[in-house]
Amino acid sequence: MARLIPRTDPAQIALEPERKVAEALCSQLPKNAVVFHSYPWLRPERDLDRHGSRPILREGEADFVILHPRYGILIVEVKGGHLSFDPAAHRWDRKGATHKVKDPFEQASKNLRAIESQLKQRSFGGYSELPFSRARCVVFPHCEYQGTLPPGADKSLLFGASDLAKLGEKIEALFRLQPFVPPAELSNNILDWITRGLTSTFQLVPALWSELEEQEKKLFRFTETQLNLLTFLQSHARATIQGVAGSGKTVLAIAKARAFADEEKGKRVLFVCFNEMLAEWLRSQLPDDYRESVTIRNYHKLCSEWVKAAGLVWPQVVDEQAFFAKSAPALLEQAIDLLPERSFDAVVVDEGQDFMPAWWDTLELINKRPTEGPFYIFFDPEQQIFHQAAPIMPDLGKPFVLPVNCRNTERIASRCGEIIGRKIPVNQGTPEGRVPTVVHAAGPAAQIQAIEKQIKEWMAPPSGLKASQVAIVTRSSVQASPLAVLGRLGGFHLTQKLDEWQSGAGILLASLYRFKGLEADALILTDIVKPDPQATLPGFRPEHFYVACSRAKHLLAIIASQEDMG
Repeated sequence: MARLIPRTDPAQIALEPERKVAEALCSQLPKNAVVFHSYPWLRPERDLDRHGSRPILREGEADFVILHPRYGILIVEVKGGHLSFDPAAHRWDRKGATHKVKDPFEQASKNLRAIESQLKQRSFGGYSELPFSRARCVVFPHCEYQGTLPPGADKSLLFGASDLAKLGEKIEALFRLQPFVPPAELSNNILDWITRGLTSTFQLVPALWSELEEQEKKLFRFTETQLNLLTFLQSHARATIQGVAGSGKTVLAIAKARAFADEEKGKRVLFVCFNEMLAEWLRSQLPDDYRESVTIRNYHKLCSEWVKAAGLVWPQVVDEQAFFAKSAPALLEQAIDLLPERSFDAVVVDEGQDFMPAWWDTLELINKRPTEGPFYIFFDPEQQIFHQAAPIMPDLGKPFVLPVNCRNTERIASRCGEIIGRKIPVNQGTPEGRVPTVVHAAGPAAQIQAIEKQIKEWMAPPSGLKASQVAIVTRSSVQASPLAVLGRLGGFHLTQKLDEWQSGAGILLASLYRFKGLEADALILTDIVKPDPQATLPGFRPEHFYVACSRAKHLLAIIASQEDMG
């Protein structure tokens, strides 16, 4: 029995004329034949109107399209009831009334042309001629015919009520009359291509980029709400603000720097952070109107620039941590004494928990009014990953607290809270987001494979993310990662350059230490081990894992090299 599509019992077809024909087709055609019922088509055609020729969409429907494994395709037009043909008027009528019926032979020809066009477009674009037979016929299941046939008709393609009993044989005879008859059974490839051209591979794939876009709108609204704190703090020239990861500290810090610059024309503001890549990113985001008034540097760059500008010798650094703990701030202090005209009207610090004790005096001295001038520090003690001693900061009064996460989805914020052993509140209405995934992959090859799989899942067209939305963050240095030697992964370029990532030229590859302070819509953490609270630096402690996870705004995938990550 031939297969009917849509898959149903032919006896269940509602229209009685089509039901009779479907039962005859399915019972008499070969078992590997396919019968498509009520097959719709839509294609552009040229049309003439008062503005001239223009393309319009024409739609139609074939009562049946048959895929015969020996010959090819047949279009079947069914006309039930009692019909008559008026040769003088060249018109078809139903039951003798002046009710005009579309010419069934013309309909069959039109449907055949449309289906041929569709098959050429979908499956046989490289063929000058379709490599199978194409035919059409008209079936009158309630009538017989007599007399001279209408123009455009032939008895070989016209079947009446008595022909239904041998419809399968009649169809094969019709195929053999076509201009092209395949010499043998159609090959499996040809049959597959015809099937592919007649069936749909259409899928509605959830648009991941759209999902993230909707979540981002909500999170942006919450960040804007956090900015209201600056209005509250207007009366405070000097303050410390403590906030959990994702509470909007950096957004508030850069907004405060701009607010200081807006107070008076010509006012110069220093924004200083720990991470070089964060400073680079913030400079790229700073509006042109603030390029002259707001200087953004990480502390290390600030030291080298000022020391060299003052004409002092910047030595070759061997032990960077020891040098920046004492020697660098001492050199900066000398440079400040030599360059009083370059001092700033206000200073804003981000990532304050990572600053070393000796740095604070220099940041007071670089202010035009040391110990009195505007000075803001934003920090989170839970994000201290560069040294283990408790952070020491200037006493600017009791810190104002930002306890609510407004950057991450609820599920990512929850995961971050689990790492540090406390619940991190989120705003009401925060998008729940997707559950962070953990993949166990022991060894470099398995990790690369897991990362590639995740990249393809997130970035597969047409619903995938852009390269500028995805970052891969390594637990240790990128140079120690197997990814360091790869230029591409999953069909996408990997880059360690922030500007290339921002422009969408590649997926960013960075270490946790370089990426700290930044964020990505979708983040892959790789080579992750179980955090050890007792570990000494450079060991992987809970605060490292907390910082790493909190960089992901919407999607987080953890590639763990240990089985007990959970």
